[in-house]
Amino acid sequence: MSIISVLPDLLINKIAAGEVIERPAAVVRELIDNAIDSGATRIDLEILHGGKKLIKVSDNGSGMSRDDALLSFERHATSKIDSEEDLFEINTMGFRGEALPAIASVSKVTMLTAQKDSSCGTMIEIGADQRKIISDAPPIKGTSVEIRDLFYNTPARKKFLKTNPTELSHIIETVVQKALAFPLIGFTLINNGKETLNAPATDNPGERISQLYGREISEGLIKIERSSKSLQVSGFISRPEMARGARSQQKIFVNSRPVRNPTVNHAVYSAFAGMLSREKHPVYFLFIEVAPDNVDVNVHPAKLEVRFERPDEIHRFVRAAAYEALNPGVEVDTSSTDESPARPSGTYGGFSGYSQPPGSAPEVRESAFEASVTVQSDFFSSAPSEEFTQYFYIGEAFLASADKAGLIIIDQHAAHERIMYEKYLIKAEINPEPLFLPIRVELPVKEYNLLITRKDLLAGLGLDIEDFGGNSILVRALPRELARADMKDLLMDVAAGIIEEESLGIESGLSEDTLMKSIAARLACHQSVRGGQQLTQSEIVKMMKDLDNADEPEKCPHGRPTRIRLSMDDLKKMFKRK
Repeated sequence: MSIISVLPDLLINKIAAGEVIERPAAVVRELIDNAIDSGATRIDLEILHGGKKLIKVSDNGSGMSRDDALLSFERHATSKIDSEEDLFEINTMGFRGEALPAIASVSKVTMLTAQKDSSCGTMIEIGADQRKIISDAPPIKGTSVEIRDLFYNTPARKKFLKTNPTELSHIIETVVQKALAFPLIGFTLINNGKETLNAPATDNPGERISQLYGREISEGLIKIERSSKSLQVSGFISRPEMARGARSQQKIFVNSRPVRNPTVNHAVYSAFAGMLSREKHPVYFLFIEVAPDNVDVNVHPAKLEVRFERPDEIHRFVRAAAYEALNPGVEVDTSSTDESPARPSGTYGGFSGYSQPPGSAPEVRESAFEASVTVQSDFFSSAPSEEFTQYFYIGEAFLASADKAGLIIIDQHAAHERIMYEKYLIKAEINPEPLFLPIRVELPVKEYNLLITRKDLLAGLGLDIEDFGGNSILVRALPRELARADMKDLLMDVAAGIIEEESLGIESGLSEDTLMKSIAARLACHQSVRGGQQLTQSEIVKMMKDLDNADEPEKCPHGRPTRIRLSMDDLKKMFKRK
């Protein structure tokens, strides 16, 4: 008897669902792709409980005949491709024909569809028994698909879903990406009966960014545009002074498909080399058009990645386009393999050549000096020497002092971060002060919703916020130390911290302590002294005493050392005296 058997269709579809439908946002993505391919000019979404109970996507596209509606639920049934060659000329958003049967295998589905001028539409219902019930429906133009009780029959998958606010944030991100890529299509999103997003159709990509991210962000962007016979780059990048503390506002689209691509990302950072500090990141919305046969869009189950046939050419082209936008009047020749344009006069930030972007790991050559410097964590286990009372600055970011035992070097920002972090979280020394004039902050729709759903948690850290409507938040009280912080940047950074923790699978209800620590670390960073900020001797001495009293004085909340000690033995080794 053979031990190999052919799997039943339902199990095959559930396996496909495991690859493609990992969460409600993936359902939204697939249904929007189908609506776009149908020629829709309006797409309306309605969700309940983070998409777990209901996802409804309605469009005014071409609709389907009854026969096509039935075939759409068959595995690998598609109108997008006919032959193997078509796989290398993909011009549509969907093409594999897996989405609807995979979704139907793990949910309860109702589809209504009708073609233009038809006298009767079609309704298809697929319930718990997986039987298709077909009936006549009103001849509404377009298609409406309702997905209910996602993963009701796969409890092992359902238990891995996150909280409703987390799943909502992923859905919002998906809709925002599609709305950015297709400004000529109007999008609305209704969450639990409340309008969360409304982006009317527009022929102005800048206006679409304003609809989704706010006018303040859109007005701080520079238009970018460069084209050749086979390649076109357009979109917007931020001025260096508009850089943010998080990477959440970095979007890449290839042939209108939102993707992650390190080649393009590196090219943009290269154009900004010398203009940004390491903790700042540019904002960019890039739209790349390339011949379909020069890019493979079939390398990721969820279509989140693409592979370029000539990535070096893409890198040079994108970098040149960004560089020219930042330096008006300068043209970069990309026909050469030399990727470093000459430095023009009067550029932003004293550009001095390309370098690796923040977060990359440049080659490090260890010297005798570097090999001999160690962080001696046990040195500060006892009381510090009273002789460390006079400090002087080394450059803008470091403090130094010396006694008979050696030399101490302090990173003043990291040291103050540790102090403020523990003041926030461990010692609970939070004293929020009401603002005489509350601060109104307009945020992108995703970040706005994240913070509103976490307002009680933020209140525990001294930030009193309330919903002002229209994607705006009103800050009514905050700790005194944050009074001078850039409130928009601070709130964006806090939202980025929530997103980062949730991407690691951290549930607010189960691991609120971890989330609190992450947010506290980001708040501490915003209210800590910066490199270049000169302190008086008395302020430095007080800061060092506060650091000595911290529970973990040797590391900032992000794990960087706050201070190092070079003993006399270390110094003798460096000068080869021992």
